[in-house]
Amino acid sequence: MYKIVDEMAAPVKLRVILGENDSQRLILQDGIPETIGELVQHIKRQCGVEDHFRLQFMDAEFGNEFTNLTSVLEIQDKSTLKLVFDSAPAASALPGGSPPPPCSTPATSWSGDDSSLSFSSLCDTDILSSPESTPSRSSGWPVVFVVPRFPYDCQLQLDKANAAFKESGTLLDPDVRLKTAILDSLAEEIVRYKVYPSDSEFEEVAEALVSSHPCLKEPGSATGYGGWKVSLKYKLANYRRKLKRLGCPEVELNSLTNKPADKCSPAYGVKKPRRAEVNYCPTYPSGESAETLEKIRETLLLEVKKRNNQGTVAAMMEKTFAHRRQEVIRDAPLIADFKTKWPALFCVRELTAEFKRITTVSLLPKFFSQLDALSSKLMKVFSKKGGGQGRKIKSIMIPITQTDAIDVRRECIIKALCVYLNEEPENLVKEYMNTDGESSEAAMMKTTFGIFVIRKEDAEPKDGPEDVGIILEGVQVLDELGNVPLAMGMLFALVYALNLSYPPELRYTFEALQKLIMELDGNRLSKKIQTLKTLLAR
Repeated sequence: MYKIVDEMAAPVKLRVILGENDSQRLILQDGIPETIGELVQHIKRQCGVEDHFRLQFMDAEFGNEFTNLTSVLEIQDKSTLKLVFDSAPAASALPGGSPPPPCSTPATSWSGDDSSLSFSSLCDTDILSSPESTPSRSSGWPVVFVVPRFPYDCQLQLDKANAAFKESGTLLDPDVRLKTAILDSLAEEIVRYKVYPSDSEFEEVAEALVSSHPCLKEPGSATGYGGWKVSLKYKLANYRRKLKRLGCPEVELNSLTNKPADKCSPAYGVKKPRRAEVNYCPTYPSGESAETLEKIRETLLLEVKKRNNQGTVAAMMEKTFAHRRQEVIRDAPLIADFKTKWPALFCVRELTAEFKRITTVSLLPKFFSQLDALSSKLMKVFSKKGGGQGRKIKSIMIPITQTDAIDVRRECIIKALCVYLNEEPENLVKEYMNTDGESSEAAMMKTTFGIFVIRKEDAEPKDGPEDVGIILEGVQVLDELGNVPLAMGMLFALVYALNLSYPPELRYTFEALQKLIMELDGNRLSKKIQTLKTLLAR
């Protein structure tokens, strides 16, 4: 293990209640801050909290009831704090309506050193409250698939057959009508989550069916549901044809008319969710069309140039999500062209919102909290690595012994993870000195995918970088991010927002971030990531 040197006051641990059934440890290496404002900044940085909030503490004088915190003198080591979030009006206004109060912080960038900027400007909650603008799916594939209730007469027949099976073990041989009703209901339930289920997901559904209705087990099948699994696959294929006729974009984009003439095969280039995207290619909001949404996009180009206009911009970005997403999936535009058409997307606030629209997961709270939760175990795994990789990891982890800054700790762990997975952190994070001038600019223009960091010459680990940003296809899409961990989160969000592939030279690092840190599609792991997951579980 790597020992963190404590040169300051005795560390303090606080329990922070973020919400119902959601709490987290807050470690203050330098002791309790002098002001509540400083304490709030620590909570925002370590817990990834984005919205405005006030603090309450567990007051022992009043039966451990929570009381508003008015002074840091009220708390001590191992005190419990509770976050009470301020209610903010939904930014549901579009041009022609009454816009909500604007945010007080700029949405173009975020600096970890500027205490005046709060994570509230990065909010990734649902922006619009109107039902017609909400994505068609609100959750991903369930951990446990729940079999729906079937039509009333079919359910009666199954209940009777289940009772007979329980009494005498008699299996039901469903007639065509009953089997069709069962498959139709299951297909409708599956499509609530995804149009293109994987083989393992078909198996989950079939297994859930015979578990809920044991009378439907197949005597000639090794699993008891093999035939149901095959029937479900055929039923979903037929259901997709029906959706295609109805104009479902997620199916329509894979039609033969949208494929090259020389590669006109149903199996060629199927576009479907591959990284646990929930809203991969959503339909337009009710009452909207490509033409009306394109007009909103054109208006958005003007709105984004106005000051203190984040609320209206956020509402318009939410409204045009399906239009933007279909463009990304269908056309795969160049980064420079897409940034010109959708400049509002390329800021921390809108990228976190876009990520949540696509995956239904809050990016920064999940990314930071899970990375911090696994950091001790990761460091323990790293410390056992030998050879050249072990020496390189030890070199990367040195800054952790020189400063207790949480951003430095997270950055070291991300870089060490790259090395542990036999990949080069230099392919992910490219560092330059502020004296490099034109040479660094030329190098950045040649970068296809990565994070750039500009540091002062002879800077100490505790000194923050002059600039941190992201470059894609030679285009600087984000800057002034303040630190590498935030830039890593934004790069991950850009991969989803722009439907990019993981770079081959960093595929395992991004797989680990996706499946172990963000816990997206965490059941299908490569051998290397499965080995790491096993070590972390010990």
